[in-house]
Amino acid sequence: MKSVIWSLCATLAAVLAVTSVEAHHSFSMFDRSREEVIEGEVVRWAFNSPHVVLYMRDVQGTLWGFEGAAPVRLLERTPSANGFTFQPGDRITMIACPLYDGRPGGAIGLVVSADGTWHNPADGGCAADEEQWREWLAAGYRSKADAEAAMN
Repeated sequence: MKSVIWSLCATLAAVLAVTSVEAHHSFSMFDRSREEVIEGEVVRWAFNSPHVVLYMRDVQGTLWGFEGAAPVRLLERTPSANGFTFQPGDRITMIACPLYDGRPGGAIGLVVSADGTWHNPADGGCAADEEQWREWLAAGYRSKADAEAAMN
């Protein structure tokens, strides 16, 4: 009888694991071909599963929402990020892949804090290259398209 119960538990665990993997959304709402710079201040840093969300207000006053990776992934990165990394009022520079539908939001690519610290809270929705963006920001570029056009 114990082996039957263990078999049922193992089967149930396997089914739940497969279901949770299949439930993960796609990144189709993000325009991954575009990477843009948005500057402003943090309104809220939601360090929640399954994905973190960073809300910021840009210099024109527009409220943006950006999705990033799972919290556990951010704890593993260098520099690591936790629930206190970004605080309301912090000035940041966001490099993000915008939403296709034009609403103010997208996928986090990179975040540069006011002190110059570069964070990579990105998930698969935006694959901004930090090495490239360090050069592009220093040169004053505001989008990947502008930087690439200047190189051609």
